[in-house]
Amino acid sequence: MPILDAEPPMEHPSFLMADERADPKEVLQLNTNDKLGRILDVFRSAREIFDGGQTFLARFHLDIYASRCQQNLYYPFASLGDWEIANFLLTSRLSMRAIDKFLSLRLTNSLPLSFSTTKELRSHAEILPSGPRWNARVVPTTHLTKSPVTLYYHDSLDCVESLFNHPLFVQTMDYSPFHLFTTAKHIVRVFMEWMSSDGAWDLQLKFPEGSTLCGVILSSDKTHITNMCGGKVAHPLLISLANIRMDIRNKGSSHAFLLLALMPIPAFTHPATRICSVLEACLFHHCLDIVLEPLKQAARFGRMMSDPVGNLRYCFTPLVSYIVDTPEACMLACVRGCTSLVTTAMYKDFGDPDHHPPCTAALTLAQLQSIQCNVNEVERYFAACEDFRLSGVSHPFWHDWLYADPSQFLTPEALHHWHCQFWDHDMQWCKHALGAGELDFRFSVLPPIAGFRHFNQGVTKLKQVGGHTQRDVQQYIVVVIAGFPQVDVVIAVRALMEFRRFQDLP
Repeated sequence: MPILDAEPPMEHPSFLMADERADPKEVLQLNTNDKLGRILDVFRSAREIFDGGQTFLARFHLDIYASRCQQNLYYPFASLGDWEIANFLLTSRLSMRAIDKFLSLRLTNSLPLSFSTTKELRSHAEILPSGPRWNARVVPTTHLTKSPVTLYYHDSLDCVESLFNHPLFVQTMDYSPFHLFTTAKHIVRVFMEWMSSDGAWDLQLKFPEGSTLCGVILSSDKTHITNMCGGKVAHPLLISLANIRMDIRNKGSSHAFLLLALMPIPAFTHPATRICSVLEACLFHHCLDIVLEPLKQAARFGRMMSDPVGNLRYCFTPLVSYIVDTPEACMLACVRGCTSLVTTAMYKDFGDPDHHPPCTAALTLAQLQSIQCNVNEVERYFAACEDFRLSGVSHPFWHDWLYADPSQFLTPEALHHWHCQFWDHDMQWCKHALGAGELDFRFSVLPPIAGFRHFNQGVTKLKQVGGHTQRDVQQYIVVVIAGFPQVDVVIAVRALMEFRRFQDLP
């Protein structure tokens, strides 16, 4: 078994007040002037700034064509009108053939444009200062595949710097952890952004004084490239920063998530389907290791980055969240199905009232170290992992990422863990208890309310129910079953609904 460079996992102590968790010199208490009179405790020794940074616009002057831009503001385009037409064509969904056809029109030819074909238009656009550029790399595999495995990716550190320096986020970026309280007595704590959490405060204590945390958020999911035919599947990997406030980060128009890589989905020639799945998981971790290596180095040694106003900050890039579906989360945590992602509980332990300890990165790495088997013998190694309910991945991508721990960065999946669970279980209980006809009748006679969906035909015959519909039904279910003779059913459904409501709170 190869030696893995294991780092100590993050320690999350129980809740304490801000002035008890750190030296008083590290905490700066500020009284905000909002109407609520809230108290803000900011981590004082964080977010030190240095001179010598560059704003987003200042980087344009570093381009090799900067001298020409002084004479023509719209270079490489001839004028404002020329740029407006080029911008429209480049941002439209027109194909290259359609753009060529538009540029060949007589009316278009009469315009003083600096380009006459799509190829010339593209060449003009490529002269402009670019963001992170695509890289391609053929990834070797230990077992045969039907076609070569090619990984397309951006430099992960360039993507983080692009987000950290983006002028759109100048007013919506947090640079230091803070604790927010409703009153000066520090009784009621308010959680809103990642920087307001205990995890951010604890991480800041682990890094050098004056440094700035750049919490990395990753997200990925399998996507069909061809909808009708072809069977082409890709695995896009997105990246964002936890420093960006969530109301802006979650807006698609903000473009706060960047496409970091297209993870390959290979077809292995091994006859056993289960072993092919193990090989795919190992390859996925290996590709993540390649793509995320710059961020691992920045998390260990730091990197000087320019913020949106041009200040230099000494930044570290720990992994704080990886947003995925449950099957992919199992693959990232290196555990098999029917096994808890974040605790040591196995499928036989599900349902018991015992509190199981967390499945930390150190524990998983220790279990991998104890397996005395050649990792290249996939069948034997997979069988040896059975005792620990491990998936057969020998080199997790997070094993050398400072303070990365699957039990911490894997976030709950609201769609499947809460809303789909309601539809698959709670609704079936109510349907069995009241009957389908009675349940539909109660939904149909509810008065329409502005802002809420009205189910005038009932809910038991709905098909292809998505997350939005499930949430709409949840808003009514407690009222609908009220008055049912079996009080235990009403209490159970209401308790689960209150749990989901509290989970939705920030």
